[in-house]
Amino acid sequence: MLLQLACLYLCGLTLLLATATTTSTSAAIAATNTTVDTSNIAKGATITKPGCPRQCGNLTVPYPFGIGKGSGCGIGEWFEFNCSYAFNPPRAFLGTIEIYEISDNQMRISNVMARRCYDRSGAVVSANTASSDITTTPFSYSKLNRFTVVGCDDFALITGGGDRNFTSGCFSLCSNAEDVLDGYCTGIGCCQTSVPTGLKFYLTVLSSLNNHTRVSSFDPCSYAFVGEQERFIFRGAKDLSDPNFMERTRATVPIVLDWVIGNLTCAQAKVSTDYACKANSYCVDSDTGLGGYRCSCNAGYEGNPYLDPGCKDIDECADSNSNNCEKICINTPGSFNCSCPTGYYGNGVKDGRGCIANTSEFPIIKLALGIGFGFLSLVIGITWVYFSVKKRKLIKLREKFFQQNGDLYAAPMTSTDLYTVPISPYTNTRDLSGQYSLDSSQMMFPHVNDPR
Repeated sequence: MLLQLACLYLCGLTLLLATATTTSTSAAIAATNTTVDTSNIAKGATITKPGCPRQCGNLTVPYPFGIGKGSGCGIGEWFEFNCSYAFNPPRAFLGTIEIYEISDNQMRISNVMARRCYDRSGAVVSANTASSDITTTPFSYSKLNRFTVVGCDDFALITGGGDRNFTSGCFSLCSNAEDVLDGYCTGIGCCQTSVPTGLKFYLTVLSSLNNHTRVSSFDPCSYAFVGEQERFIFRGAKDLSDPNFMERTRATVPIVLDWVIGNLTCAQAKVSTDYACKANSYCVDSDTGLGGYRCSCNAGYEGNPYLDPGCKDIDECADSNSNNCEKICINTPGSFNCSCPTGYYGNGVKDGRGCIANTSEFPIIKLALGIGFGFLSLVIGITWVYFSVKKRKLIKLREKFFQQNGDLYAAPMTSTDLYTVPISPYTNTRDLSGQYSLDSSQMMFPHVNDPR
C-alpha cells in the first residue's frame, strides 16, 4: 500500500514539473508572438519616390501620393497634388480642394457648406448651396462623416450616390436660445444624420419653416454640411449667433475620404502586372463596395508598402517601449524573443514570470523535488521498519514454540513416554531373512502428548 502511494505521488510530481515547463514555454511563445502595430505609410526612412519632395508645408505626402502634377511622384494622376507657395506655409491642393492629412486608408480635405441668412422680416439676405462630386476619382466619402444641420427653424436634405443611391435629412428646431444645450446635436438647434460608405457625390438642400422670423433675434442663419463627426463640437447658442461660424467650421471640420488603388480586388490585382504591394506587406480589399485595394505592412514591419524594397523589420529591442522583456530582448524577423541571463530563471516577460534570481527565491522545481525525494525516503524507511518488526515477531514466536514443545528427537525417552499396541502374531513362521524377529506379541511406540 505504501509503495503504491509513493508511485502515485511521484507520478503527480512528474506531471507538476511537466506542467510548469509547458507554462513557461507557452509564456515564451506568447512573448514571441507579441507584436507592435506599425502600419503607417508615413513612417520609415523612405516614404516618397527617389527625387520627390517629402512635404508641402506642414503636410507629409507619402507614396503612392506625390507632389507635382505630372511629376511621376504619385502612382497616378489623382494621387499627385499641386503645392501652392502662395501661402505661408505652402498648402497642397487637388484642383480646388485643399489636402489636410493623408493616412494609410484615408485623406482629410477642406469642407464646403450650405448657408441661408435672413433679416427680421424673413427675407433671404444671403444663400449658397453645397455639393461635391468625386465620381471619377479613386476616392469616396467615409462613414466617419455626418450630415449636420445647425439652426432653430430649419430642415435640410442630402441626396447622393455611388455604390447606391442615397437620400436623407433632418430637422433642427428651437423656440429660444435657452433651450439649446452645448455639446448636444440631437434636434434642438442642431441635428445630425449618418452618410453611407461608398458615397461618391452629394447635394444639400437647406430650407426654413418660417424664414427665421420667430428666432432671428438669436439665430439669423442656418447651415448644412458634411464633415467628420469627431471634429465638430456644437457650442450651443453661441454657434447660432456667431457671424464667423461658417469660416471657423470650414477650417476645423474636414471631410474624410477613403482612398484605394484602382478598382480591382486583391485577388485580381495579385495576378496583374501593376500589383502595388511590395515585400513584407499584404493586400487589403476595400469595404466600400466600389472595388480597389490598399497595401499594409505585415505585423512587426514598418515603412511604405508601395515602395521597393518594401516594409522593413522593426527592431523592437532597440526601444524598451516596443517590447515587454525584463532582461534580454532578442530581435527576430517581424517579432522578438525574451530570455533571462545566466543565474536567473523564468520566461523573461515583464507581465509573465519575468527573470528571478536563483538565490532570491527558493525555486519551485527544487522545492518539489526535495519534497518528493523526502517523501520517498520516508516511505522506504517505514517499509524497512515494518518488515524488521515483523521478522523479530516471527523469531520470538519460534522461540516460544520451541520452549513449549522442545526437540522431539533429541530428548531421551522414558517408560512413561511409551505405550503398547497389541498386534496379531504372524501366521507365517518363515524366517524374515534373519533381519528381524518378533519375540513378543506386543510392540512399543514412542508417543508425544498421548492422544488418550
